[in-house]
Amino acid sequence: MSDILATVLKRVKPTSSEVKFVEEVASEIILRSNEAISKLGFNAKAMLVGSAARGTWLRQDPDIDVFILFDETITREELEQKGMAVAREVAGPAGEEKFAEHPYVTMKFRGLDIDLVPCFDVTDPKRIKSAVDRSPHHQRYVKSKLTPQLVEEVLLLKQFASGTGVYGAELKKQGFSGYLCELLILHYGSFRKLVEEASKWMPGEVIDTLSYYPDKSEPKLIFENQPLVVIDPVDPSRNAAAAVSLQNFSTFVRACQDFLDNPTLRFFFPKRVRLLKPVDLDRILKRRGTRLFCIVFRSPKVVPDVLYPQLRRTEKAIVTRLVQEGFEVLRSDVWANGNSAILIELSVSKLPSVKTRVGPPPNISAKNFIQEHLSSGKCLAGPMVDAAGRVVFEVKREWTDALSLLKEIMARRISFGKNVSESVSQGYRILESDGLKKLLKESGFREFLSEYLNRKLPWYR
Repeated sequence: MSDILATVLKRVKPTSSEVKFVEEVASEIILRSNEAISKLGFNAKAMLVGSAARGTWLRQDPDIDVFILFDETITREELEQKGMAVAREVAGPAGEEKFAEHPYVTMKFRGLDIDLVPCFDVTDPKRIKSAVDRSPHHQRYVKSKLTPQLVEEVLLLKQFASGTGVYGAELKKQGFSGYLCELLILHYGSFRKLVEEASKWMPGEVIDTLSYYPDKSEPKLIFENQPLVVIDPVDPSRNAAAAVSLQNFSTFVRACQDFLDNPTLRFFFPKRVRLLKPVDLDRILKRRGTRLFCIVFRSPKVVPDVLYPQLRRTEKAIVTRLVQEGFEVLRSDVWANGNSAILIELSVSKLPSVKTRVGPPPNISAKNFIQEHLSSGKCLAGPMVDAAGRVVFEVKREWTDALSLLKEIMARRISFGKNVSESVSQGYRILESDGLKKLLKESGFREFLSEYLNRKLPWYR
């Protein structure tokens, strides 16, 4: 394992010249930010936070986060007005304004991605006024604990999480943030030790480095149903692993188990998914024997952290309705770029006209159940009693064709995400094989569909 880890580190650790370049860019942005603050006459200061400030960035991912800290006594409205004024002054026409909990600016500068984020300079991170206010405290805490050796261990964990497909706390991914990776290394002391311990994790695992909670049952109650609980050292009321889904938690645990059994570079640098050609699509769909629908519409103009939860909510609403009507949904997924897509794969798309409605057993009155079905106008047979002693009717199925039902679901848009519903109301398409072939030309969709139809844990590719 040591040779593998050394090889990984050699590939992901930034060189001295790369570190120098990032430091120069960061210093220039900090200088420009402070000059802009002075020019506008504000009481604020710029601060470098995140992996660039801590030296824990992977060499292929050197983005820079600059926070513009304002006194915590000003109002939220003042923060947004003044913070954005500074960010616009720094970014100029190169800036792009985005909105998460509050607005911020992104830009490209000397080839690097820069985020300019206004926040409150809160004294106590337990009393934040916006979600990003903790970041300067995270910066100070982690920076004070890291050593050069621990930085290398963080790099190994970040690449392992990336290679196994669970890196990134954004709501599109629901995985391990860079800060969470740093906290895990600070807690366990090394990547190897973390992997050994994580291979034994069970859902509900609690990590409380500073022992804020002497009784581990307490955080389990506070952070109920969260698969991994890592108490934030700067705010014990926060789970630093709150973004991690059960699926990604389980994937990480499985990856640790498999890595210990057979450590290889594939856990860090998996093979790329083979991209499908249009001719491949027909062959794969024929082999699967399923029916694959792809609902496509223009993406709402919201940031990914707003869009993806809405896409998943919409996906769940569609799947739930299909299942309620008797269709078996084999799998589903979502994707977004300029367009958004919801994939729905059904075992069968045509159902018989008759379905069974099962009522109560002999010890419970069936009077209302029987009367309801006899008067429904849909009764084909019954009432009768099945082998288990329950009252049964055979009734006419309302929806026998999945495509027709999908169109009805899209027309009514019940329980869809708000922005998604608005976009769908402006128009959508339901594509199948030939339509999917055309969509393979869409940027990113080819990779998404290729990965969907050839899904494997990355290290098994």
